[in-house]
Amino acid sequence: MKNIKNLLEQAVTQFAALSKTPRLDAELLLCYVLKKERLYLFSYPEKIVSDAEYQQWQMLVEKRLLQIPVAYLIGQKSFWSLELRVNEHTLIPRPETELLVEIILEKFSVLKLDAAGRRGNEVVTILDLGTGSGAIALALGKENPHWQITAVDFSHEALKIAELNAKQNNINNVEFIQSNWFSAFSSNQCWDLIVSNPPYLDENDPHLLNEEIRHEPRSALVAKKNGLSDIEKIMIEARSYLKPEGALLFEHGCAQGGAVRELFSLYGYQSVVTLTDLAGLERVTQAVVV
Repeated sequence: MKNIKNLLEQAVTQFAALSKTPRLDAELLLCYVLKKERLYLFSYPEKIVSDAEYQQWQMLVEKRLLQIPVAYLIGQKSFWSLELRVNEHTLIPRPETELLVEIILEKFSVLKLDAAGRRGNEVVTILDLGTGSGAIALALGKENPHWQITAVDFSHEALKIAELNAKQNNINNVEFIQSNWFSAFSSNQCWDLIVSNPPYLDENDPHLLNEEIRHEPRSALVAKKNGLSDIEKIMIEARSYLKPEGALLFEHGCAQGGAVRELFSLYGYQSVVTLTDLAGLERVTQAVVV
């Protein structure tokens, strides 16, 4: 029978060998087909789907079996408190990246913000490098509409998605600019904080063999010099674009914390600190210019 319960059970069995979350994958795909919330699936398990819905469902299941990520199949991904559009031109936002947002919003004390989110009498300014779908910049902008945030990406296609996400989430304090890191800016432009989730996988990183990751844009994943070339480049140039006592934060690979700390020290940054994610893995390193 082509009812919700049976379709989900069949898909879960099919997805079990390729996904850590086969049930969730199946539910998200069926919700997309039916244009319903997940609660609907639990409330009406005997509901028969239409022929058109069944054909669309079968097509999505076949694509999922090719290990195309669910987020690309349904065109969206949840991040922080936002629903973001994604496609093959953007990385899929991941839960560990929310740590960057959390640090800036809740734990990052070096900016000495007052209750209104200001630094002294000035509005806080933030630059997000390699914004992709806009996840980091938009999460910060949503939580702090008084902050002025600039988000850049080298990809025009990624910026189109980021701008669409800003519009759909009614976020108006993020400006999007096409730039190869700092290339679009003059030396007199400075920010209180620069944040980046840059490419940090080595060209031979075994994670790149993962079939799902292979569908994501390689240019947003891979960097030379053991995955550290873009981090180092940003680190060198950022000193010219940070205000005194401004801070630079990176997401990086869980085995790169020590190397990132060494680079920060090499280039004269102070107060270098690495923070761990929920799994206890080193995931974010921050430092300050003086």
